[in-house]
Amino acid sequence: MNVKIINNPSSGRTTLQKYLETIVGRLVLQGIFKCVDKFDTKGKDDALNEVMKIKEGQYDLIIAVGGDGTLNEVVNGIVKSGINTPVTILPAGTVNDFANYLNIPNDIDGICDMFSDGKVVNIDVCKANDKYLINVAAAGLLTDIPLKASVNSKTALGKFAYYAEVVKEIPKQLLKSIKYRFEYDNESFEEDVLLFAILNSSSAGGFKKFAPHAGLNDGKFDVCIFKKSDIFDTASIFLKILRGEHINNSSVRYFQTNRLSVHCLEGCDIHIDIDGEDGGPLPVEFEMLPSRLRFFIPSNKLQNNITSILS
Repeated sequence: MNVKIINNPSSGRTTLQKYLETIVGRLVLQGIFKCVDKFDTKGKDDALNEVMKIKEGQYDLIIAVGGDGTLNEVVNGIVKSGINTPVTILPAGTVNDFANYLNIPNDIDGICDMFSDGKVVNIDVCKANDKYLINVAAAGLLTDIPLKASVNSKTALGKFAYYAEVVKEIPKQLLKSIKYRFEYDNESFEEDVLLFAILNSSSAGGFKKFAPHAGLNDGKFDVCIFKKSDIFDTASIFLKILRGEHINNSSVRYFQTNRLSVHCLEGCDIHIDIDGEDGGPLPVEFEMLPSRLRFFIPSNKLQNNITSILS
């Protein structure tokens, strides 16, 4: 297997990056990796630009070492360049929503086992204007937390860097709503919204059941809209997210579609967060690209829910 490694050396707490040479060495000795090219990113779009240089058939697999943002850049590079090379992620970020959703290991033995018996599956990719998302796009309450937490704090504190920002921002944002217009499937409605999210997997912001009905190759993305409500109802809804029960609340609108248009109606400069990175300002047009990406996953780690959505 000829592989290209796109490594973000400053992602997360940098623990996995320290063992990367050990992992690669073992896989080379086992004969699983034949040729390995590694590229270390230094700043924004480095991963995307490096992937854009790859030619079809040059590698058997592209491995992103980092978090959801690093994977997002790699996916954008693959889709924009038009290549069909499989990709995978070694979870070295702060939250690692997508990797955790697929049960991708983060220890040396588990990672080596994955490459010895893994499998490639086809999954959907969502287009948002001229960008692509692999996991989630969102705007509103607390969605700017990943952008406000510094690299140094994420390296030192991991997830707790996000929690620290949440504590500071909740009093400022909790009752702040924005009016949007949503258009999908010949339907249009306007709503005062605290937060809306478009999800490919079920996991976002560390909540594993944010979109409990999501499937990675069902040709649709899941939309979760949190309407304006009082502080007590909002707090109750966020507690229900842990169990995936929030979608039954009257203050939450949840549906699936393959196309969605979102406009801000208040003249605000609202930016969409895409996989933890700034995705640019609204309005935004979302479109699902069914089975656009080939993704390498650990076959021996598949659980019932993952088997069903990928079969």
